[in-house]
Amino acid sequence: MEDIADKKELRKRTLKIRNAMPPGERAANSATIISMLAELDEIRRAATIMVFLNFGSEVQTDGLISWGWEMGKRIVAPLCRPEDRAMAPCVINDFSDLETGHYGIREPRAAEATVVPYGEIDVVLIPAVAFDRQGRRVGYGGGYYDRFLPLVPRAARIGVVFSCQIVPEVHADLYDISAQMIVTEAGIIVPAISVS
Repeated sequence: MEDIADKKELRKRTLKIRNAMPPGERAANSATIISMLAELDEIRRAATIMVFLNFGSEVQTDGLISWGWEMGKRIVAPLCRPEDRAMAPCVINDFSDLETGHYGIREPRAAEATVVPYGEIDVVLIPAVAFDRQGRRVGYGGGYYDRFLPLVPRAARIGVVFSCQIVPEVHADLYDISAQMIVTEAGIIVPAISVS
């Protein structure tokens, strides 16, 4: 029970810091992160990249999506299914393929969405409220990525957050899957020990 309360407090504290970042700084830091992502071998080699569509004060990912299209990458984005708290990875070819979905987050238009086979995803970019330097993550509490990541075991798992979201320690649950790398505007963190 204490762990749940700890995570709740950590979420509240970290989101307060992230939300306080001025819009100009958020845009500049996001651009730095996108540049770093675009230089990664894992991204450059990837044919299919799953990118989260930023919401609120998250790292702004539209720049990476546009870059991916220019580079001929297949970009997929999560379509949430709240009834079973699952995500479907759907192709997006243009920002007009998106609509405001559940939780007010942009997502592929459900009516014409094409789901990509899990085995074809090379990289998954993972949002979070916080990461620690071991790659352990505190999400938003819905468990969507916890359920999705085991389905794409061959995909590189890259956390994408601002440096203010790196915390000393996250207590991982048994089902938590860690990021293999975390990209922030202050640099790239590669956990020394892979927790999962």
